[in-house]
Amino acid sequence: MSDTTPNNPVIPSERSSFFSIESLRSCLSRLHDPRKARGKRYQLVDLLTLLILSKMGGEDEMKGMAEWARLREDTLLRLLNIGRSRLPHQTTYDRVLDVLDAEAFDQTVGAFFAQARGDEEWCITLDGKVLRGTIPPGETRGTYLLAAYVPERGVVLMQLEVEDKANEITATPRLLEAVDLHCCVVTGDAMFTQRKLCEQIVDAGGDYLFPVKDNHPTMRRAIADVFMPAPVSPGHSPVRLPETAAQTMDHGHGRTEYRYLTASSQLNDYLDWPHLEQVFRLQRVVHHHRTGKLTYEVVFGVTSLSAQTGSPERLLHLIRQHWHIENRLHYVRDVTFAEDACSIRHPKRQRLLASINNLAIGLLRQTSFRYLPDARRYFALHYHAAFQLLF
Repeated sequence: MSDTTPNNPVIPSERSSFFSIESLRSCLSRLHDPRKARGKRYQLVDLLTLLILSKMGGEDEMKGMAEWARLREDTLLRLLNIGRSRLPHQTTYDRVLDVLDAEAFDQTVGAFFAQARGDEEWCITLDGKVLRGTIPPGETRGTYLLAAYVPERGVVLMQLEVEDKANEITATPRLLEAVDLHCCVVTGDAMFTQRKLCEQIVDAGGDYLFPVKDNHPTMRRAIADVFMPAPVSPGHSPVRLPETAAQTMDHGHGRTEYRYLTASSQLNDYLDWPHLEQVFRLQRVVHHHRTGKLTYEVVFGVTSLSAQTGSPERLLHLIRQHWHIENRLHYVRDVTFAEDACSIRHPKRQRLLASINNLAIGLLRQTSFRYLPDARRYFALHYHAAFQLLF
């Protein structure tokens, strides 16, 4: 995304935007409203719209979100065509979050983001995050959410609540069942390097790219050996197996990082792994400018991408994209949206607010703002422009 000034952002309000089929409000309007009809004064889609707008406008706590809407009451009443003289009190939002089906909300949002994909190839990265505000005093476990994230678009396609990090493996198949994997490459950390998961991904029309670490010691050793020249007698040249390679170099944050990836198809008939097409070795060398220190790391992995569809350059790109879920989603939720500092101790509300955070971040990523804090400050004033993103 290009850097822009807050005074002239590019906002995809025309139908040529990324969202080109059905509006977000139209999708949200199909959500089941579990509230009883008696005493219901505001439509569910209107309440969710107000929460989303206040999130995009910079508010993170329920009280602040409700007051944000109240301060813009006259205009918002007209924009939403609400036939009342006042916008709701905070308790109305609280009650809605207490009863709304969070998983259905995530499915609806994911379907909205996925509808305009067409034939575009996506990378889908898997990772989990704990909501630290839900951890009771004296305990170590709180609400843990597993997400499927598209770094090319900055959107979350699906999110599931799991008991803890150890249960990610059992929850992942259900997460991927809710996502169209056709022409997608699924990445994750070594925990996801599981036979059944790789089979599910390829059977659904996608590909996988996973690291191989100590959870598969025999396979890791075999991959490491294929990239090491076999010992030879004196006077003889070492025999190198066919392989391809690519390298990159990046500067930033006081360091220079060199990455060198080598890929091989020589183990396809040797390793007993489903749909294996290539193995790879990634070497990272980081030069820390201030101290002069050099650090070295090597990672091995497997992928169902063939040498024709998964060049070393593409594998390097996909591996780098995987880390966007940490620095462009989880970090933003923690820092920009103050998710870990949230004072709400009700787990269900925090769970849904995390989903609304994902949605707000996904919407803001479709604008030309480079930094989301700039975008939130802009939309706090120009909330009618944020409203356009929902239609």
